[in-house]
Amino acid sequence: MEEEKFRQELQAALSKKQEWYNSECLQELLSQYRLMHSCVKNLYECFVKKSLIVPDPYRLDKKISQIVVPESTPFAESDISNVFGERFSNYETMLDFICTYFRFSTENFTLQNVKKLLDFNSVFEWDDLSMNNVKMNTRALAITINHAKSGAPNVVQSMINDSIAKCSQAVKVISKILNELGVFQRELYKGGLRKDLFEHPDFDKAKAAASPEGELSEIKRLYSKVTGKKNFYNDLVNEIIEEDHGPNKEERQAAVLEKLAIKNVVKNETKKKAGPDTKEMLMQAVLSIGACAPTLIQLHAKLSENFDILFTRKATFWNRLMALIIKAFNLKEPERICQLPVKDAKTGVERIQKLNVTEFMTDLAKKERVYNGIGTKGHEYQRIETANEDAILGFVNKQISELQSVFVIINSFDAYFKKEVATENKARVKGMQIELSALRNSIINANKKRSDYASFKEESEQMRKLGITDNA
Repeated sequence: MEEEKFRQELQAALSKKQEWYNSECLQELLSQYRLMHSCVKNLYECFVKKSLIVPDPYRLDKKISQIVVPESTPFAESDISNVFGERFSNYETMLDFICTYFRFSTENFTLQNVKKLLDFNSVFEWDDLSMNNVKMNTRALAITINHAKSGAPNVVQSMINDSIAKCSQAVKVISKILNELGVFQRELYKGGLRKDLFEHPDFDKAKAAASPEGELSEIKRLYSKVTGKKNFYNDLVNEIIEEDHGPNKEERQAAVLEKLAIKNVVKNETKKKAGPDTKEMLMQAVLSIGACAPTLIQLHAKLSENFDILFTRKATFWNRLMALIIKAFNLKEPERICQLPVKDAKTGVERIQKLNVTEFMTDLAKKERVYNGIGTKGHEYQRIETANEDAILGFVNKQISELQSVFVIINSFDAYFKKEVATENKARVKGMQIELSALRNSIINANKKRSDYASFKEESEQMRKLGITDNA
């Protein structure tokens, strides 16, 4: 294969494959991680509720900025509730970080990050949850699951079994995509060197073309100058030299281009001709709404603690007497009402909103259940999927509007707690800005998908009125 022709075909193939990863494959990877996080979150809450593991009181306040793989070293079965509890908590928290803050683009899936994510996948062997598993993390998970199912209602056992099955399947899909992504990143690294070094004005092309030693010398000479602190991979550089100077270089070059071929290119071209599936576009917006569930659950937990602190009454004789009277006569507890200052996002005008805390928290819990069912593609998702597009769009519009309202209220409460809680209790108030930021991003994502759907429908309608169709 002519050298110049190979370089051109290589760069075109890399660009096309990178675009495919960013627009399609990595979105599927994110969906799998979201599904897995919802299942792991359900299991974690089940374990905590049955006191099988000791929850980390500071888990929601941990600052995570990069992928960290939980420990896999052996430990005694007597330490399951503490050691396994901490590791499983870290595992769930890391999944939340991946789903919420990790950027799903090829630039972020470096070879180092791909390796970390593959290591993360092997922390628990979801397809071999045996109480005799040689890996202590997996064995502890199997033992804890066995205890959780013991004497549990059928609905809980069904949830546990369903979560395990979905995690097992998700890990397989994730690992397959990551392994393929690792192969692509190797070729992207090599292609980047060819583009940045070989086309650099200081690169001696004649010397590099003369011999393998000459090419290696030129690469090493310019590497730091051109790439800075970027890792130097000897094995990948050697592959470049073999592709340029090896006895079977033609076969090697053809093999590289074959690796970069998009296997479902025919399917994709067919889709492009037929146009996107508008209902599928809407269901992507629905899934984006479902992705809010883990964040809402975290906010719910912090709100509950903060409300308890806010409404804590001093243990005076009068308050103790009133509490005894309420308990003795089985009277209804007084309603928790807040006069919440809420600022209008458009006008900036602040108004006081009377808010019943119990009703607000009940509505929030209902949203969590529905969104969690959507995120795991359970009954709620299937029911929405069977509806027509107008009904689905109505659901999406309603949920985005309500989520925006929920965001404004919780954001207002964040400032309200800091101002209204008694001075001696202020240090106990849980901040919520991290979760609010995640919720805002999720709402923006859902809104974008809804806008993409609306724009496509409007454009299609205009084209139809002009007598222009996709098949024209």
